[in-house]
Amino acid sequence: MRSRNPAALAPVALAVGALLLGAGAAQAQNKQVYFLSWGGTIQTMLEKEGWADQFAKDTGYTVTLVPKATSGEIIATAVAQKDKPQVDVVMCDLIAFLQGTDQGIFAKIDPAKVANMAKMAEMAKLPDGTGVYTYADILSIIYHEGMFKKKGWAPPTTWADLLRPEFKGAVIIPPVNNTYGLYTLVEFARMNGGSEDNIDPGFAALKKAAPNVVDWTTTFAKIGTLMESETAAIAVFGNASGWEIKGKGIPVNVVIPKPAYVSPTVAGIMKGSPNPAGADALLNWLIGEKVLTYRAERFGNTPMNKDVKVSDQAKERVLIGDQLNNLAKLDYAKALAHRADWNARFEREVATIK
Repeated sequence: MRSRNPAALAPVALAVGALLLGAGAAQAQNKQVYFLSWGGTIQTMLEKEGWADQFAKDTGYTVTLVPKATSGEIIATAVAQKDKPQVDVVMCDLIAFLQGTDQGIFAKIDPAKVANMAKMAEMAKLPDGTGVYTYADILSIIYHEGMFKKKGWAPPTTWADLLRPEFKGAVIIPPVNNTYGLYTLVEFARMNGGSEDNIDPGFAALKKAAPNVVDWTTTFAKIGTLMESETAAIAVFGNASGWEIKGKGIPVNVVIPKPAYVSPTVAGIMKGSPNPAGADALLNWLIGEKVLTYRAERFGNTPMNKDVKVSDQAKERVLIGDQLNNLAKLDYAKALAHRADWNARFEREVATIK
C-alpha cells in the first residue's frame, strides 16, 4: 500500500520542485543572446533607439551587445573564445570575418532555422555557408563642405584627389589594418598599375599621401570630431558613416568615386554557441526586412535582403537591385593572405612619415 504520510512525500516534492526551478532557470538563461559587433551605429540602434526592446518583442529573446571598436578587435575576441564561446552571433567586416572562417569558429547557417536566408541576394551568401552579408557600405570620400568653400577648393571627385597638395595636414585615411584603409591601399595600387599581386604602387601612393594625413583613424566618431573642429577637411570611410556624421549637424558631404568598392558587413553564428536557438533568432532578425529597412533609412546602409523597399530619400544614399552588380571588389583571398605583411609594412614605412 502507498504511504499517505505527508512527511514521507515532502522530500519527493522538494526534489521535484528543485528540478523545476533548475529547469526554469536554465530556460530563462536560454532567452539571453550575446551579440559581438561594433559599438557605433549598432549600439545606437540597439541601446539608444529601442531596437533591443523590439528584438525582445519580435522573438521573445533578449539581446546583449558585446561592443568592440573595430572588426579586427571583434574577430580577435571571437577567435579567443574558440574553445569555449561566450557569444552567440558575430558581425563585422568581410575581411575580418574570413579570418574567423579560416579558424573554423563559425557554424553553418541552417536555412530551415534562419528563414530570411531565402530572401538574401546570392552574392550575400558565403560559399561555405557560415556567413551572410547583412548590409554593405560603399567606400566613399567624406569632405567638409564649409572648409572647402572657405578655402576655395574644388570638391573631390576621384580617389586621386586625396593626394592633392593643398590638403596637407587635413586628410584622414584609416590604417591598412582597417577595412577601409585596406581598400584604399588596393585602389591606390590599381590606379598606379598595381594590384593585390603587386602592392608596391599602393604603398608608394600612401607614402605620397602621408604628409597630407592628420590622423590614421579607425572610427567614424573620431572623423566626426576632427571635422567638427575643422582639424580635418577630407576623409576616406564608408558612405553610411559619412551620412551619420552629417546627421549630427556637421556640414559634410559624401561622394562615391569610381570605381566604387563594396564593403560588406557579415554575420554568422559561433560554433558551439551558448544559445543556438537564440543565435538563429537573432541572425534571422538581423537580415529581415524590418531591421534592414531601418538600417537603410536611418544609417544609409545598402540592404542585402531582396525584399527590402526603401523611400526615395534613402535611394539617394543606398544602392539596390542591379546597382550592386557594378561594384568593384577585392580579391579577398589574396588580400587576406597578405594582410599581416601589409599591416607590418604600413607601420614600418608609412605611419612613421610626418
